This record gives sequence, structure tokens and C-alpha cells, in this order.
Amino acid sequence: MDKKEQEGVRKPVEGAQKPEESGGGPDFICDPVPYEYRKYYEGRKGRHHVAAGLLAAAVIFGGVFLDRLPVLLGYAGEFSETVSGTLGLGIGGNVLMRIAFDMLTSLIVYFLPLFGLVKWQSYLTGKTYEKKIRECGKEWYTGTFKPDFLMTEDRAGVRKFYYYNDITSVKETADSYSIAGAGESLIIPKMYLNRDGVRSVRHHLMRYCGECYEHNFSEEEEGLRLVLFRNGTEPGRESGKDYIRYVSSRHRFYYTGTKMWLLGLCLCYLIRLAMGDVSFLSIEARAGLVLAVGLIPVSKGIVLLLAKRAVRKSRQWMQKGIPVILEIGKSGFYFQNSVKQHENSRTWMSWREIKEVCEGKKFIVIGKAYIDKKIFTEEHMGQIRALCQKYAGRKYHYVEAEPQTVREIVKAFVPIFCYVVLMVIVFAVQNGWETRTADRGQIAEFGGGWQEEEQQESDAAVSEQGSREPIYVLTPDKAALHLTAAEIRIDECYSHNETNYTSRFFIDAHGILYGASANEHGELGNGTTEADLTAKGFYRETEVARDVCHVSLGAEFMVYLTDSGVLMGTGNLPTEDSPIVTTAALELMRDVQYVKCSDYGMIVLKEDGTVWCAGRLCDREGNVIREYSGFEQVMDHAVYADAGVRTMAVIRSDGSLWMWGDNSSQQCGVSSLVAEAFDEPVQVKEKVRMVWLDRLAFSSEQEHQGYLGGVPDPQAQYSSNVFWTYILQEDGQVYACGRDGTFVEVTVIEE
Repeated sequence: MDKKEQEGVRKPVEGAQKPEESGGGPDFICDPVPYEYRKYYEGRKGRHHVAAGLLAAAVIFGGVFLDRLPVLLGYAGEFSETVSGTLGLGIGGNVLMRIAFDMLTSLIVYFLPLFGLVKWQSYLTGKTYEKKIRECGKEWYTGTFKPDFLMTEDRAGVRKFYYYNDITSVKETADSYSIAGAGESLIIPKMYLNRDGVRSVRHHLMRYCGECYEHNFSEEEEGLRLVLFRNGTEPGRESGKDYIRYVSSRHRFYYTGTKMWLLGLCLCYLIRLAMGDVSFLSIEARAGLVLAVGLIPVSKGIVLLLAKRAVRKSRQWMQKGIPVILEIGKSGFYFQNSVKQHENSRTWMSWREIKEVCEGKKFIVIGKAYIDKKIFTEEHMGQIRALCQKYAGRKYHYVEAEPQTVREIVKAFVPIFCYVVLMVIVFAVQNGWETRTADRGQIAEFGGGWQEEEQQESDAAVSEQGSREPIYVLTPDKAALHLTAAEIRIDECYSHNETNYTSRFFIDAHGILYGASANEHGELGNGTTEADLTAKGFYRETEVARDVCHVSLGAEFMVYLTDSGVLMGTGNLPTEDSPIVTTAALELMRDVQYVKCSDYGMIVLKEDGTVWCAGRLCDREGNVIREYSGFEQVMDHAVYADAGVRTMAVIRSDGSLWMWGDNSSQQCGVSSLVAEAFDEPVQVKEKVRMVWLDRLAFSSEQEHQGYLGGVPDPQAQYSSNVFWTYILQEDGQVYACGRDGTFVEVTVIEE
């Protein structure tokens, strides 16, 4: 242990657990990095940056080809005749030479500067927000409660240990937890924790430090109603300034790679047209160029003017003594105040309608309602935070209302300005600026390519979705899929019934897990590998465990999830380099949200959004596609994970779908001509809300085991298994892939 790690370490009492023996995941994460900083940093490329780059290339190079196409088809012009006479070549050869030359010129003159603009902008954005994240992340740390001490660990790996026998005071307020000891103190702000973290800290501190624990905060469990009267104008001015700062910070000059591809392409097109003659089209291009450049700051100015107008209206309400009314409950959120960007200052929204809840140091924004913390007491603010964390879930974020500095704004516009200047110089040289005029053929170099690209995109969209005629798919319980829900919760995806060739495991209404199995590998967890048959030849139903919320079944093992988030497993478990055979329930992992099994592997989604895999994925011939050494982390920022017989899938917080495994039937949503298998996750779709693998259901339909041995394809027993993969997109439409192309539109009906 180096000198830094020795800070805060005290000698443990006799018989206490030593710091070196600590293990497992953290109980809470104190994360002071604002949500929008990470959002801007991680999303600087944009969701569709690859498609935008391909579009720009298609427009630029497609325009060159279309410009020369009439000559290639035999309509030789002056250029072809001249070159033919000089070099002694045919018209077709001359045109092909010209096309190749124009393609190379377009690559150097148009495409590479645009590519440089995108990369430069992405680099500057990344450096700006990387620095902000690094500065804010200095106070980041994790906390783990052990039987004898609380351990914190920062980004640099420096650990501090707070032994319970040295702690003299623990105070919980609406805003934080304050821990004081002999020479050491620790403050844990609640706004930097998620709901589970807040409750975990409270639970452990009351458990281990109950004698010195002071609880000066009463958390509302169900709902809250506040009616506050404000008089005077001075608090209104302070609140107004904070609100305007927040509005300014939310409307940043921020450009992703996708925006840069499209903006640069439009600017290039407009500059070329604007530098032609004084024709009507050229005048329109110049006006469009001014709008494209000037509309960006003007739009932000309009937003700030609306915000100032709302502030003035707020002061009028305050002078009249109109109260602020706030209600938060399970059904939704009601707020009456005038600091809003709408005429109507009364807002009621359900939690499904609220896209996000953002809390800063001086404010909290629920949906579109801005609430200044100064108008509430500390206890009321703590109650509001607790209820928002409870009902908003992952929509709750900590943000910072710091507007962009002048330097950051300049950084955002410098690449664009340099690109515009470069394009002006390029087109001035090409056109002679004062002596040459742009003919319609030059305009078609961009315009014709744009039209062709639109047609190509339309055809590609039809091809990607497959047939336009919807395909009907049967499901045993359509309501259980929650196809119309705005957001699908993990507890709605739990499986309460799982079957394979020789086993069935199910959970009753009281959370008791029962199993009926051949028990060849110890799946029942009863200490044996013997089957228990009834007089009629059925496998006897045996109680396996209690307080179980979810079960999943592999070919030779079974895992289940307890109500407390502990992952347990029995049988031939693929959790190490070589499988562990256990006939008794074995704890595999804690802080687990969800688990799903393939035949010989499993995928685990933890509470912190990380995804872990164990075992192996095989193709239909049994060849290993990917094998994991124990539990390996494969992704983060995930909201859902699923496994099929030969594939795995993850949905990240940005709605992107990632898949890997066997793709021989295009079940990964990618043409099998690209690859028949993926050993690493690949992004295949965006704006995805849910995914199902192998069957359109969360639980198995079968109620009995052992009757599928004579069926060539047991999966054919499921009426919902028309395809291998099903996805629900954010617009509510269901698509499927595998066996019939990639992502065909389907209509789900119930049997």
C-alpha cells in the first residue's frame, strides 16, 4: 500500500475484517459529473455519423458521375471531341478518364476538407468536455460497506477506510449524509447518488452506526403537496437569473459528427451556387447561406428572449401574491408557477410524459417545469428529490447550469468558419470568381447527386425493412409484452416459467421457485443428480428456493434471481475457465437486475448498467463463436440484456441495439453476406425499446418437460417463433429478422 492509500486507514480492532479482504461491487457511487457533460462527450460523433458520412460521399461522388453520364451514354460534347482528337481515344475512354479525374479532384477538394471539418469539430468537443468531466470527477468515488468499516475509492484507486468503532456521529439531512470520526469526516451529497444508492447508504449506516445515527429528515413515501406564498421582487430577480442561466446552458452551440457532415454538405452546396452569376438561383443560395450561418445564434437569442419574458411574468405573479403549488404523487406531477416558457403556467404531467428530471445545485427541472430550490425548505427539497428518484427512475439526472464561455463558443465556430473560407477559395479558383459563371451542368454536380441519393435512401429503406406487407405473428400473451408502454421496466421482463428437454422451473405467486427435472447435472439444487418420478411417470415438482423473482434455464444448468438482486445457480455452471458442477445453489453475483441463459452461457445485467457474460456461444454446428473466461464485462450503460440459444443482445441507454453470436440466418439483423457470426457486439439498430430472442415472449409457453424429444425442431413448438429475433422500436412498431431477411415489419396478434 503506497502513501496515498494509507490516508484515512486506521488499525482494525482485533478479529475485524482487514481491508485487503474486501471484495465485491460498491454499495453506492458518488458521481458529481453532470449528466449532460457525459452525454455531450459520448455522443459527439452522433447516432448516425456513419450514415451521414456515406450520404455526403454519395452526394459528392454521385454528382460527378451523373454530370458525366450523358456523355458516357454517347452524347459527346466539346470536351470529348477535343480529347479524342488529341489523344486518339474513343469517346467512352475519354469520359472514363474524365470521371476518374473528377472523382480524384472531388476527393481532394470536397470530401477530405469536409472529413477534416468533422474530425476537427469532434476533437475540439471531446477535449472540451473531457476536461470538464475530469475536473468534476475529482470528487468521484465509490463506497462499499463491510462488517467492520466503510471503504471509499476514488478514480486514482486511492482508498480510505472509516471504521465503525471510530465513527462518533452520523447525521442524515435532506441533502446529504455527514459522517464524523476521530480526525476523519465524510459528506455524501444525495444529489450525486441514485435512489438505490441513497437507500443503501441509509440502510447500512443505520445498521452499523445505529447508536450515533441522527435522522433529521422525513422522506415522503407516496406523495407531497406544497402551497407557498411569495411576496416582493428581490427573490424573483435571483430566481430569474438562475432560470435564464439554465435556459442558456441547455441551448449550447454543440455539434455532433452527424450534424457536421450534413451542415458541411449544405454549406458546400450553397457556397458553390452562391458564387455563380447573379441569377435567381444564385441569389437564393446566398440568402440560404446567410440563414444557415445566422439562424444558429438567432435561434438561441429567441429562446433567451422568451425566457426573460417568462421571468417578467413571474415577477408580476409574485407581486400579486399568487402562490406556488406543487404536487408530486404516483400518478404524476402538478406545478403552478410562472417561470416557464409557456403562457399557461399550470402544468400536470404523468411520469410517462416526463422525458427527464434534472437537478442542479440551485434548481430542479421536472419535465418542462423549472423549480428554484430557494423557495423550498431543505426538508421539502429532500422530499421532492426522493419522490422524483422513486417515480422517474433512470430519467433522473444531476446537471450543471453553466452556460458556455466565449472561448467554448469560439471553439465551436472556428472549424465551421475555416471550412467556409476554404470552400470560398476553392470555388473562387474554380470559377474564376469574376470572369466565369456557373452553368447548369456545374449545378447538377451537386443537385443531381442529391436527388439520386434521396432515391437511393428510399430504396435502401424499403430493402432494409423487407416486404411492405405486414407479417402476422402469434403470441400466447400479448399484454405481457407491454408493446404500448412508453418505457418497459425490468421487472416486467422477468420469466416465471422456463422449460427445456428435461426440466421445468416455475415461480408461484408467493415467490417460491419449483422445479421438475431429470436432474442429470444437479439442476434442482437438492444435493443429488437423481430424478424423482411420480407414479404416472412425471417428474415430481420440488421446492428449490424462496423469495425468487426470475428464473432462466440453460442446457445443463439453471440460474435464478432473488428479490434482493443476488444471482444463484445450480448444475453445470459455465462460470469459470472450466464449468463448475454443483448440486447445491451457489451464489454467482450480487447487485444483479436481470439474467438470461443460452445453451452453454449466460448474460447478466447489473444495477450499475454493466453487462457481464460467462460460458460460450456456439453456432448451429456446435462450433464455438465466443468463449468467456469466467465472468467478463462486455458492455456498459445498458438498460436491458437478453440471450437466445445462439445469440446475445444488449440495449444501451441511448436506445441502440447491439448483438453478437450466430448470424447464419441473419438473426443478428445483419446480412449473412457480411458475416455469419460475430464474436463481439455490433450495433445493428437504433431507437430500440425491447428485444426478444428465439421467441416473442418473456416466459416459456410449455408447462411440461420431456415431451419434445421426438420433434426435429423443438423451437417449432412455439407459435411465436416465426423468426429468431424480434425488436420493439420507440415508435411502437415491431420488427423481426432471421429466416426471412433483416428486420421485416410484423403485426403481433394473440392466439
